[in-house]
Amino acid sequence: MDKKEYQRFDEELFSTTLANGLKVNILPKKGFHKTYAILTTNFGSMDQEFLLNDEKIEVPAGTAHFLEHKLFEKADYDAFELFTNNGADSNAFTSYSKTSYLFSATENLKDNLNILLDFVQNPYFSKKSVDKEQGIIGQEIQMYNDDVDWQLYMGILNNLYPSQPISTDIAGTVDSIAKITPELLYKVHKVFYRPSNMNIFVTGNLDQNQVLKWIEENQNAKTFDTDFSFTIPEETRVVPPVIEEKEVSLDVERPKLMIGINNAKNLPAPGPDRLKYIITLDLALYLILSSSSKMYLKLYDQGLLDDTFGYDLNSERENLFLTMGGDTEVPEELAASLKEILAKDLVQLPHLDEDFELAKKEMYGRSITRMNSLEAIANSFEGESYGNTTIFDEALIYQDITLDDVLDAYRNFIKDTTVSTFKINSK
Repeated sequence: MDKKEYQRFDEELFSTTLANGLKVNILPKKGFHKTYAILTTNFGSMDQEFLLNDEKIEVPAGTAHFLEHKLFEKADYDAFELFTNNGADSNAFTSYSKTSYLFSATENLKDNLNILLDFVQNPYFSKKSVDKEQGIIGQEIQMYNDDVDWQLYMGILNNLYPSQPISTDIAGTVDSIAKITPELLYKVHKVFYRPSNMNIFVTGNLDQNQVLKWIEENQNAKTFDTDFSFTIPEETRVVPPVIEEKEVSLDVERPKLMIGINNAKNLPAPGPDRLKYIITLDLALYLILSSSSKMYLKLYDQGLLDDTFGYDLNSERENLFLTMGGDTEVPEELAASLKEILAKDLVQLPHLDEDFELAKKEMYGRSITRMNSLEAIANSFEGESYGNTTIFDEALIYQDITLDDVLDAYRNFIKDTTVSTFKINSK
């Protein structure tokens, strides 16, 4: 195994790639009582098309999320029950670009690792179980459709990425999941759940050599179907035309506003530089949009926003977008003020040097705190997207960031962009 030392934090990461292509990362944490493992595949809601043996396969919206649900249920057992019987808590989640399966436990690490690898890698689907799941997820989709805040978020995504897979609800629609069949799920699993498209991260009170041996034994006992050809469409940085403004009227007590920017033109190629750019940009946004920023306090005092306001910077493969908003009695005024703030260069901020140093220390402190969470360590690992960097690399980046880095990152993100707004008015 390759070993990466973080001497400043007294941590070591052990990494290797197995013969079948599965990437393994192990980080021992002495003194912890539990272990945590997460198995991730590079397949998410954005993946809606591929070629299998020259056959074009259309993947209905919501398939990644649907597959996540179905893998837990087998012909003769339920993976949740197996984990519970072995003293483990288990879960899974699907994002735009990946699907992850995880567990935490204080005992039976070998057994729980085998359960994790087996239920994810050994699929079982039947028409009866798929039909049942379509009804369950259909109700989940309806629940989200009734959530006004979720509709606000999806509204701005549709503005930023009209007719793009990323603007579709991760769970899909009732119509799209109705197209899912067992045959489709098997094809998707074969292509996207192949070991070379996956990685596992294990951390906690463990011996790295023993854990690697267990994983290797599990994988060596399996035969994976590799007798097929496939092509996954390459992603491009073609920026879709942004819808500048849209509004709807719903049954809400107060109007809601969401503003968004989509700009990945200056996003570095996958690797450590991409992580640094995103961290640096996020620090710039913290200076102007966080609840402790002077801009936020000014808008708060003017009554334009309240504590429902928030912002989020998202990076999903070759997509990078910023969203911000909340409830407001004066959406037009708030939108105009936010656009004005975003258009200004950061050097115009009062007390910029002082605020930057404080923000930098706060972000570094947050990273240090997260190092005490096994979940934060493992869940923050993005694999090749960020050059296999970890939460420890993130902390080191915060220490080395300069104000000029922040200014450059913000200027690169904000220039030549269209600011989009989505409003929900009260009926």
